[in-house]
Amino acid sequence: MRKIFLLFLAAVLSLSVTAEMTPLFYEGFTRCIDEEDENYGYTGGNDNRWGGDVATAVVVYQDAPEWTLDYCNGGLQCLKVGTSSKQGKATTPFIPCEGEAVLSFRAAPWEGDSIMTVSISGGNTQDPTAFNLKKHQWTDITIRISDITSGIKVTFSSYYKHRFFLDEVYVRPQDPTVGVIRVPDGTTVDFGLVGCNYKADSRIVRVEGVNLKGNISVKLEGGNASQGVFDLSTASLPAAGGSLTVTTRPGAASGSMFGTTLMLQGKDAKTNETVLKKVSLMMEVSSLNLEGAGTKPDPYTCGDVLLLAANEGTVWNDTYYWVTGYVLGGVKRYQEQYNGISYTDNLSLVLAADPAETNDSKYVLVQISGNARAALNVVDNPELIGQQIKVNGLLLNDNLNPNYLGKPGVRDVRTDAQYVRPAKPGLEEIEEVFGEGHAGTRKILYDGQLYILRGETLYTITGQLIHNGSN
Repeated sequence: MRKIFLLFLAAVLSLSVTAEMTPLFYEGFTRCIDEEDENYGYTGGNDNRWGGDVATAVVVYQDAPEWTLDYCNGGLQCLKVGTSSKQGKATTPFIPCEGEAVLSFRAAPWEGDSIMTVSISGGNTQDPTAFNLKKHQWTDITIRISDITSGIKVTFSSYYKHRFFLDEVYVRPQDPTVGVIRVPDGTTVDFGLVGCNYKADSRIVRVEGVNLKGNISVKLEGGNASQGVFDLSTASLPAAGGSLTVTTRPGAASGSMFGTTLMLQGKDAKTNETVLKKVSLMMEVSSLNLEGAGTKPDPYTCGDVLLLAANEGTVWNDTYYWVTGYVLGGVKRYQEQYNGISYTDNLSLVLAADPAETNDSKYVLVQISGNARAALNVVDNPELIGQQIKVNGLLLNDNLNPNYLGKPGVRDVRTDAQYVRPAKPGLEEIEEVFGEGHAGTRKILYDGQLYILRGETLYTITGQLIHNGSN
């Protein structure tokens, strides 16, 4: 009913708008609705289902003919692009137009995925064409296209097997309105919730002046403008517009909301009247109540890493921090997403705050390489399982760094200066006898870990060789 109503509304509105604003192209996948046919799965997206057994329809009914679809399926009145193992692409038919046009569409990520890209054949754009979509919601995206000679084709692609939903694809003529200042990303720049240890974060604001004369003045006004929470890269832009950078200053008090207004002002070239555009700038700082400080003496806990990863706006992409946790094992190899703990993987570690943790939403993954791999992998070092270690690396989060196998964690742990692990026990270090076995075999307890001592050779309880007393 939503799509039918929208089409009816568009038809009514078209009676009152000029012909030049009539859409050049529209696709809403409105006929992908036959939920009763068991051979098709028109589910996902518009029913707020974002993953699992949804969007399995192999036939996609299109409102506009001649789309080219590669590894795409029908969702509920929308399109799903990409699979778990294949990059998907959806290309529009040729859309005749000249000069300038505006592309708009809605996109939402598949559960756990986030990235999509757009490419345009037959025209150029200065707007972003790669997008990190927000989980469990649709995002409305607009791209302005220029230098069109005869027409365009638009391709929507998944990125490295990331899947996404696509809907409400429009191509319209460029808005002919004059004497305006445009900010294509909307009227709010929200830096989101940032952690107490955040660093300066910057956002680019692209401004377009339409039929203006002189410069566009740029300033902050009201709110926290006088407190120096936000900085601007410029005080003016040319009449045609341009890009300016808005930066947050670190050190703002935690537990506070900060906001101000970005004022863009120019003169209409025809009427000489003042043209004004207002953009809201917002940022919230949270204390986060972290247990550690990320230093070697006071490392972050696994809970800290998960908390930091969940707070949008926290920037950790170029600073190394220490993290501590108990080793549960490695990650099953050759997976794109975490798929269970493995004891035969030497590329990674799974850490948790509790050595008996079984809830994988509380796991932190660690990527190991170089010298660290030899010392930390559980294949060659099975005695590490259940032991507490420290690692030093780059923190991963859902915002500015890609996750490691779909989970928050630590990457780039590669040298012996980046880890602290319990030493392998030697025979002379064994003090506590757990009990006598048979034929010279004893069970022993060392540093809370159970081992088997057979003669002068030490094994884990699972039979892995730890120490050979004859060497």
